[in-house]
Amino acid sequence: MALHLGAYGGVATLAGTLDPWMGAFAALLIWVSVVDIERFEVPDPAVVGLVGIGFAHLALVLPRDRLWEHLAGWLVWPALFWLVAGLYRRQRGQHGLGLGDVKLMAGIGLWCGFGASVDVVLAAALAGMVVMLVVTVLRRQPIAELGQSAIAFGPFLCLSAWAVFVTGVSA
Repeated sequence: MALHLGAYGGVATLAGTLDPWMGAFAALLIWVSVVDIERFEVPDPAVVGLVGIGFAHLALVLPRDRLWEHLAGWLVWPALFWLVAGLYRRQRGQHGLGLGDVKLMAGIGLWCGFGASVDVVLAAALAGMVVMLVVTVLRRQPIAELGQSAIAFGPFLCLSAWAVFVTGVSA
């Protein structure tokens, strides 16, 4: 949690004074991250905020030639996550990806756009795997148990979305 608060907090404070859109995006991502770490739950009001403020950002700030890229991200990424979640549940008989992550990708896809969200998902997946591996090694658990461990994926998606957004990959 300290990583998220530090990574977003400092930049969000600076960014919020320079660009209120970045400050709002960072604040919502922090909210999602903290709640998901604590409860394994993505708060619906935060997702509604991401989407609502994302549409305002889209309408008021984003160049018109980028409109379809961001609308595609808003529609396609949650559908892909929903499909993966359903396939995993069908194959394994248990949830592996929560519907909160599906909804979160609607907001992230809208803010970052379809193409940049590929980078978000890749970075989040890699970071999540590295953290799980490190935790497994530190706990001295057999690697075979790694697949049975639960992890909040929202914070990895949020931190990756923030990195992609700040670096301008989505602009």
